[in-house]
This record gives sequence, C-alpha cells and structure tokens, in this order.
Amino acid sequence: MRKGILLFMTLFLCIAMQAQNSLTVNADQGNDLRWQNGVLYFENKVVGKLSGEMSDGITVVSETLSPLGDNTFKIVRTYRAEKDMNDARICFDYVHSGKANFWMIPSVSYNGNQWGRGKEPKRAEENGVFRTFSFRRTPIPGCTYSESDRFAVAVWSDNPKLESQHFSCCIMPEKEQIRHRIILPEEEMPSMYSARDRYADGYQKHVQLKKGDTITLTLYLAVNAVEPHHRAMRHFMRKAWAIADKPVVSVFDTKKIWELGIRYATESLWVEKGSFKGFSLGLITDGEKGWKQAEGYEIGWCGQNASLANSLLTDYLKNRGAESLNKALAALDSWASACPLSNGLFITHYNQILDHRNDGIMDACNLGTAALNFFEARDLTRASGIDRPQYEHIAYGICDFVKADQQPEGVYARGWTQDGKYYVREGTIGCFLVPPMLEAYRRSGDSTYLASATKAYDYYLKGLNTDGYTTAGSLDTWCIDKESSVPLLQSSLMLYEITGSPAYLDNAVSVSYYLSTWLWHYQGIYPENDNFTVYRYSTFGATSVSVQHHHLDPYALAWVADWIKLANLTGDSQWKEKALAIWQNGCQLVSDGTLEINGRIRPAGSQNEAFFESDWFAGSSRERINTWLVAWPGALRLETLRRLNDSFINI
Repeated sequence: MRKGILLFMTLFLCIAMQAQNSLTVNADQGNDLRWQNGVLYFENKVVGKLSGEMSDGITVVSETLSPLGDNTFKIVRTYRAEKDMNDARICFDYVHSGKANFWMIPSVSYNGNQWGRGKEPKRAEENGVFRTFSFRRTPIPGCTYSESDRFAVAVWSDNPKLESQHFSCCIMPEKEQIRHRIILPEEEMPSMYSARDRYADGYQKHVQLKKGDTITLTLYLAVNAVEPHHRAMRHFMRKAWAIADKPVVSVFDTKKIWELGIRYATESLWVEKGSFKGFSLGLITDGEKGWKQAEGYEIGWCGQNASLANSLLTDYLKNRGAESLNKALAALDSWASACPLSNGLFITHYNQILDHRNDGIMDACNLGTAALNFFEARDLTRASGIDRPQYEHIAYGICDFVKADQQPEGVYARGWTQDGKYYVREGTIGCFLVPPMLEAYRRSGDSTYLASATKAYDYYLKGLNTDGYTTAGSLDTWCIDKESSVPLLQSSLMLYEITGSPAYLDNAVSVSYYLSTWLWHYQGIYPENDNFTVYRYSTFGATSVSVQHHHLDPYALAWVADWIKLANLTGDSQWKEKALAIWQNGCQLVSDGTLEINGRIRPAGSQNEAFFESDWFAGSSRERINTWLVAWPGALRLETLRRLNDSFINI
C-alpha cells in the first residue's frame, strides 16, 4: 500500500440535460439505458455504476457526461488538491454488475491467459493482488472489457500527451461485479512483466500536487447487450476506432518499397552454401558496427524463402531483370530438389539438409506457407515461360499428407516429424493448412480438399467463438496470440468466394475484430531522447505479438490485402482505414541504404523486427528499436504488393 490514506468514494453524476438520462440499447427492443445519480440502469436493473478511490486531500470539482452515440459515453472528471501532497493517487472506476463470464485486457490478457505453457501473467490477480498494467501495453489506451450474463462493457481513456499524464488500467472480476479501473499515476503492480516469462519488481510512479492544482481524467464507457461468440465486442471496437486520432506518417511510396524489398533480398539476404541457394533468415550485428547473415534458412515464417522467390519472379515479370529470374529459380529449385519427402511432407528448414539431420519438426505455419507459395510459383513460372510442374506437386503432396492425417473432429496438427508422426495437435496453429487446402480444391476441383478444409475450419473457428481468442501461432511461444487467427481470416474470405455463403463473410468480420484487439489505435508519446522520438517511429497501426511477448511488430502486413478485400466486400470503410494504417506503420524505418539507427547504418531494404513500446526488457538498453533485421517484414511487404497489384492506393 502506498503512503497516504486512500478513501473509497462512490461518486454521483449531475446530468444537466434530460436528453442525457436515457439512451437506447437496441432500438428494435424499445428498451432504454438510463443514468441516475451515477448509476446506469436497463429495465430498472443496475448495469453498473461509477465510483473511484483517491488520496485523502483530493476532491472532485467537476464532472460531465456526454453520450457519443452507439451506447458509448465520455465521462470527464476534474480533481483538485486541497493541500500539498507528494504522493497523489486517483482511481476512476466503472463497476459492472454481474459475474464475469469473459474478460479481456486487449493484447495483455484474454480471460486470464489460462491457455498455454508460457509464464505470461495468468489470471487477474497475483498473490491476491489485482494486476495493474501501463496503458502503453494496450492497443486502446487503458482498455478493459467484460461480459456478464446480459451486458458487454468496455472502458478506456485518452492517449496521454505528456508523461505526467501516463496512467494504468486494471480489471477486477469478482463474485458479483467486475471493476474496470483507470489509475493515475502510472504503475505496474504487484510485479512487472519485463521479458518473455520473466518479471521485475513492480513500480508506482509519483505525482506531486500543490494545493489548488487540478487533474482531469477521462473515461470512455461502452455498454451493449451480450451476443453469442463474444461478438458484442464489435460495438466498442468500432467506436474506439471511430474516435481515435489517426496520424499519417511519411513513408516511401509503393514503387520504392518494392525496389528496396528486392534489393534487400538479392543484395543482403542471398546465400549460396553447399547445395543451398536462397535467403538467410536476416542480418544480425557483427560485434562491430556492421552486419552479418544469420545462420538459418526457412521456407516460410522468419525466413520466407518461398515468398521472396515468388516476389523475384513477379519482379522479373514487371521489369524483365535476369538476376531476379535466376535467383528466384535457383532458390525454389534448391528447396524443391532437396526437401520433399516420400510421404508428402516437406523439410521446412534447409539447415536439416546441410547438417544431415532428420530430427526436426515440420510445423504447420511453414508447411502452409510452403504449399501456398509453391502453388503460386507454378503460375509465376508458367507466366515467365519456364514451367515447373514439380512446384505444384510439392503443394499437393503437403495437402494430401495433411488430409490423410486429419482427425475425425477436424483438427490437423501443430507439426510433424519426418516419418509423419504428429508433434502436438492443440492450438489454432494447424489452421495455417486450411488456405492451401482450399487452393488445392480451387485448382483441382477435388471435393475431398474442400471437405477437409471446411471440417478443419469449423474446428478452429469454434475455438475462437468459444474461447474468444486463438492460440500458438508464434513459433517461439505457446500462448494466446494474433498470428494464429490470420489463416482463419484468409480461409473465411476464400470460403465466401467459393460458396457465396454470407456466414463466411460474417466470420471474416468476427476474426477481424479479434485481430483489431492487437492493433495500436494511437501514436504513443515518448521523451525527446527516446528512440521512438529521435527516429520518429509511430506506434499507430502496429500490432502486439502475443500475451507472452509484449512488444510491437509489423506482422499485420500479412493481412493488409485481406482487409482491403473485406472493405470492398462489406462496404465497411474501417477495414481499409486499418489496412492503410498497418501499411504505413510497417513501412516505417525501411532503410534506403543510408539510414543510421543507434550508430549503425542499415542496408537498403532492411527493417528491424521488434519495437518496445512499454517497459519490455526493462533494465537493459533503452534502445526501443532492436537490431534483428529479419527477412519476413520485407517479404510480407512484397507479398502485399504482389497480391494487391494495381488496386492498392499509393500512400
């Protein structure tokens, strides 16, 4: 407990206009939400109430409530210090009546993070103390969300413009109520999650106030009726995006991004080692001021060899450059000649070939990526006048193996050994094989591929609908994450195109709202000497990795084309807005060959993987921009442009 006495106070609203006393929940029901003395009612039953805690010597001097439409309210309180104090603390609460059936701190905790084998923060409490998190860990500032039997409630606040305004959030699910809390000043208690599976001592910042000083806090509150499959979150997510500031950052145009991506692949990542010709995983520091290639060769995921090769084929078709064609074919042929197995599986890490090892796991992420890209490679080589039917055979082989191994309930697996034994089946990761299965159906007309894909899709979608999250897409984690839902989005759109069923389009929207819980809706403000300020990095449009990895990356580039398509199919402009925000974010700090960050000049087309928006890796260097110049961001930018062709708007 901090120094100073905390007094619990239930605070009452004074609503000046009668129009603010009632707001319709659902117009077709004819029922009202209404406020009375700080308590929110629906059909004369309490939905929740405003309350709070504050240090002794602080009083509320004004309070306003403004309805923003869509069952959302903006509540602004101004507090005044009645005496000098060195350690002021204010908590602004909304108490949701009822037991929590589901709760969430987006990007941080999904119903307490009970799924998975990691050591990320589990449950809402630690040793009987409710966990508090800095707003900087959340994609909507300080956002918390809960569902009771009848209502879905979301609370968040404004993006602070000054460090002195930094705050934290907390959700307290108890037997009969769920307390949503905004806390000033910023704290993370009782401990701070500081790196993967690691914790540091908690902290509480201090605010000094002179007598007469005032502080203003804003609480946004969205209340809607609960819907099946956690779909009520659509309402507050839509509103939070609508009212968010949407900064535009200056990035290279798409023509330049394409040129730099091709240069990075051919100039910095290209490897010829033994039987291998292809691309390194990326560049790492050489111990001095330069760079060296990482020792690793992967068909998808971090290395993206197949996708990079397809982008070089596309570059050849655009520009007729012989180097692009020759390196693309050399890379694909290296993989195609050495990595297919007799059972249909495909060795996804070429190091296994070079090291003469057969003990590796071929994971669903890499296998799905390989199959999709080898299907595409067949088309691109045909267009180039150089047919490679073996590329398509590889893709069908992967699909045929997975189809035969599928379990009765529809599940595939996380991965397999070379002799075809499954690794584990839990998690959503197997869904990465659904899109290539659907592509196999579209090419062949063989209904067994469609039947297998649909059965798997239904299995993985049920997990999202039931649990409210997807799992285990990040290969270096075992937790709730964002990556594992990307193939669900892709599959939903593909199934809609194949069947015309609007249910699949609605599923694509649901998956997209889940993905939006990982999307940064604001540009963080950092001190003048901070990496983000010095190099003008904006957090807006970035996505957090997983509940086990609390940092940002540009992986959302993987679904930019899907959100452009979703916007066109639904007429909902938010998906295009979000896609463009992601694109701008993911094109930041792409080097033109002269970019120097933290004393190192970066090669043309390179970009680092991680951006540390919170106190992740606290106690280490304050370099928020890391030095792992991995292959995948550039590959995903090229793939996005490959998929969208001329329909993409130049930024």
